[in-house]
Amino acid sequence: MTRRINYEDDIFTVALQVRCLQDALKLEVDPDLFADRIAGDIGWIDSITGSLYRSLRESSLYVKRKDHLKELAKLKRYFAEALDTVLDGRAPLSEALLEKLPGLRGIRDAHARDIAEIKLLLEGKASPDEEHIVSAEELKFLMTSDEDET
Repeated sequence: MTRRINYEDDIFTVALQVRCLQDALKLEVDPDLFADRIAGDIGWIDSITGSLYRSLRESSLYVKRKDHLKELAKLKRYFAEALDTVLDGRAPLSEALLEKLPGLRGIRDAHARDIAEIKLLLEGKASPDEEHIVSAEELKFLMTSDEDET
């Protein structure tokens, strides 16, 4: 059974969470009350955007792939900018978040690499192996003749 992903709504929903994160990072809230929650949000956004990117990267035949990759790259860029706010100490919660997320710079760097890879994919400069991977389901579809279905 094929797993259907609604990229448009998924990306939109995560974009809303990134905007909320950006706004929260501007406020001088009590770190004891909010640092854990915001750190958890950062981890969740990182996980979801990574999952969406892997899925789109592997779906080279998906019709709206380029549109969704563009939106995902924009989303990752906004997320990376929010992380830069923390890393540069411009967020009131920076110190508390850096204590809770010692690998934050690595997360930010991974998103920067993903953005660069997406740019290459959109320009058609990605490695041929990435662009022409045939999934097991696609192979099954291609190998099934019309006669087998009757």
